[in-house]
Amino acid sequence: MTTDASVAEDTWPCSVCGDPAAPDARSDCYRCGEYFHLRLTTTSSGPDCGDVWIDDEVMALQFACRNCLNQQAGEPAPEAPPEKPRARKASSGETARDLARRRR
Repeated sequence: MTTDASVAEDTWPCSVCGDPAAPDARSDCYRCGEYFHLRLTTTSSGPDCGDVWIDDEVMALQFACRNCLNQQAGEPAPEAPPEKPRARKASSGETARDLARRRR
Protein backbone atom coordinates (compact mmCIF):
# COMPACT_ATOMS: atom_id res chain seq x y z
CA MET A 1 0.00 0.00 0.00
CA THR A 2 1.23 3.47 -0.85
CA THR A 3 1.12 5.82 2.11
CA ASP A 4 1.77 9.47 2.78
CA ALA A 5 4.88 9.79 5.00
CA SER A 6 3.29 12.64 6.99
CA VAL A 7 0.40 10.45 8.18
CA ALA A 8 0.94 7.52 10.53
CA GLU A 9 -0.59 4.26 9.28
CA ASP A 10 -3.04 4.09 12.20
CA THR A 11 -4.32 7.68 11.91
CA TRP A 12 -5.82 7.74 8.42
CA PRO A 13 -9.09 9.69 8.51
CA CYS A 14 -12.38 8.07 7.59
CA SER A 15 -13.48 9.35 4.17
CA VAL A 16 -17.08 9.65 5.40
CA CYS A 17 -16.88 11.26 8.86
CA GLY A 18 -13.25 12.46 8.94
CA ASP A 19 -12.47 10.87 12.33
CA PRO A 20 -9.33 8.70 12.67
CA ALA A 21 -9.98 5.11 11.59
CA ALA A 22 -8.05 2.48 13.57
CA PRO A 23 -6.61 -0.43 11.55
CA ASP A 24 -8.80 -3.01 13.32
CA ALA A 25 -12.02 -1.07 12.67
CA ARG A 26 -11.69 0.10 9.07
CA SER A 27 -11.76 -1.09 5.51
CA ASP A 28 -11.00 0.47 2.15
CA CYS A 29 -13.69 1.16 -0.41
CA TYR A 30 -13.54 -0.91 -3.60
CA ARG A 31 -14.80 2.06 -5.57
CA CYS A 32 -12.84 5.12 -4.36
CA GLY A 33 -10.00 3.36 -2.49
CA GLU A 34 -10.42 5.49 0.66
CA TYR A 35 -10.56 4.18 4.24
CA PHE A 36 -13.85 4.18 6.14
CA HIS A 37 -15.04 2.95 9.56
CA LEU A 38 -16.40 -0.59 9.45
CA ARG A 39 -17.20 -2.82 12.42
CA LEU A 40 -15.70 -6.14 11.44
CA THR A 41 -17.57 -8.20 14.05
CA THR A 42 -21.06 -8.02 15.53
CA THR A 43 -19.60 -7.64 19.03
CA SER A 44 -17.39 -4.63 18.23
CA SER A 45 -18.53 -1.09 18.90
CA GLY A 46 -18.00 2.08 16.93
CA PRO A 47 -19.36 3.75 13.83
CA ASP A 48 -20.22 2.05 10.54
CA CYS A 49 -19.50 4.45 7.68
CA GLY A 50 -20.02 1.89 4.94
CA ASP A 51 -21.17 -1.62 4.22
CA VAL A 52 -19.91 -5.04 3.16
CA TRP A 53 -21.76 -7.68 1.16
CA ILE A 54 -21.14 -10.83 -0.87
CA ASP A 55 -21.13 -10.16 -4.61
CA ASP A 56 -22.62 -13.30 -6.16
CA GLU A 57 -21.26 -12.55 -9.62
CA VAL A 58 -17.58 -12.28 -8.70
CA MET A 59 -17.88 -14.48 -5.56
CA ALA A 60 -16.09 -12.01 -3.31
CA LEU A 61 -16.77 -9.65 -0.45
CA GLN A 62 -17.32 -6.05 -1.57
CA PHE A 63 -16.56 -3.17 0.80
CA ALA A 64 -17.95 0.30 0.04
CA CYS A 65 -18.02 3.59 1.93
CA ARG A 66 -21.29 5.42 2.55
CA ASN A 67 -20.24 8.22 0.14
CA CYS A 68 -19.96 5.82 -2.81
CA LEU A 69 -23.13 3.95 -1.83
CA ASN A 70 -25.03 7.25 -1.71
CA GLN A 71 -23.63 8.31 -5.10
CA GLN A 72 -24.78 5.01 -6.61
CA ALA A 73 -28.23 5.66 -5.16
CA GLY A 74 -28.30 9.08 -6.85
CA GLU A 75 -27.68 11.20 -3.76
CA PRO A 76 -25.16 14.07 -3.97
CA ALA A 77 -21.57 13.60 -2.86
CA PRO A 78 -20.48 15.21 0.41
CA GLU A 79 -19.35 18.82 0.09
CA ALA A 80 -15.92 18.50 1.72
CA PRO A 81 -13.63 15.46 1.75
CA PRO A 82 -11.26 14.83 4.68
CA GLU A 83 -8.30 17.20 4.95
CA LYS A 84 -5.69 14.44 4.48
CA PRO A 85 -6.88 12.03 1.77
CA ARG A 86 -5.06 8.77 1.20
CA ALA A 87 -2.38 8.67 -1.48
CA ARG A 88 -3.79 5.54 -3.13
CA LYS A 89 -6.80 5.95 -5.42
CA ALA A 90 -8.78 3.61 -7.62
CA SER A 91 -7.41 3.91 -11.13
CA SER A 92 -10.62 4.05 -13.13
CA GLY A 93 -13.49 3.89 -10.67
CA GLU A 94 -14.81 0.69 -12.22
CA THR A 95 -16.48 -1.88 -10.04
CA ALA A 96 -15.25 -5.44 -9.69
CA ARG A 97 -18.40 -6.53 -11.52
CA ASP A 98 -17.49 -4.36 -14.53
CA LEU A 99 -13.97 -5.81 -14.61
CA ALA A 100 -15.29 -9.37 -14.42
CA ARG A 101 -17.75 -8.75 -17.26
CA ARG A 102 -15.03 -7.29 -19.46
CA ARG A 103 -12.85 -10.39 -18.99
CA ARG A 104 -15.56 -12.71 -20.35
